[in-house]
Amino acid sequence: MTTQLQSLKSLRAPIGVGAVIFLVTVIVSIPASAISLFASHSGALSYAGAEGTIWDGELHSASASGVPLGDVTFRLAPLSLLRFSPEVTLSANGAVRGSGTFSVAGGGRVSVRDVKADINLAAVAVRGLLGEPARGEARLEIERLEFSPEDGCLQAAGSLWTNALDAPTKRYNLPALPLSGAIACVGDQLEVTLAGENVRMAADVRLHLNRTLAYEVTATARASEENIASALRVFGFEDDNGALTYGSVGILTGVGS
Repeated sequence: MTTQLQSLKSLRAPIGVGAVIFLVTVIVSIPASAISLFASHSGALSYAGAEGTIWDGELHSASASGVPLGDVTFRLAPLSLLRFSPEVTLSANGAVRGSGTFSVAGGGRVSVRDVKADINLAAVAVRGLLGEPARGEARLEIERLEFSPEDGCLQAAGSLWTNALDAPTKRYNLPALPLSGAIACVGDQLEVTLAGENVRMAADVRLHLNRTLAYEVTATARASEENIASALRVFGFEDDNGALTYGSVGILTGVGS
């Protein structure tokens, strides 16, 4: 009996190692199609097919909240799970074309870095500007962004460019008016600023987003001609110290909200 017990004890280590190897092999081999188990609950993500594993794979004809993303490749960093902050690098070629790295930590803290993306506004935005359907593109670069429901904006650095105003300005026979600006933290709020100018008009837009995802947008325009100012008043702009301003508030609930 003693000999048998000693034999069993001597087998514990190799059996344990074998069990760990088996478990790791099973986990690493989980197919990418298993994502459907999570996607079916949220309803936000859908796709036509999947290849690879949940660690390194590709979703075909994917969409998120109705936004077509095309084929999306992803790579999950295994070590990030040990930090209880899953980190995934994504690349898409649909309405959003580009790549970036995203992670989620405790308390819903979201971190974003190394994002470079071109966005088709017609496919992403629910509504456009100044009576025109959403058109044009936006180019987004985020070096880093960290935001949490508890503390709000913790760090942010990036830039944004868009020609979203080109369509409505063309409607009024105005030159193109591309806007560009930066992304930053102001206190605990995320701030996005945009500004642009042509020979007949200047405009700037400022957006603030707080930790509850309540946003405030303020647009300021300076027109060189009264007919342009009159058109802006039709869309809700009000005179303010020689300029025209427009404000909007709401709660960010999803794309285009």
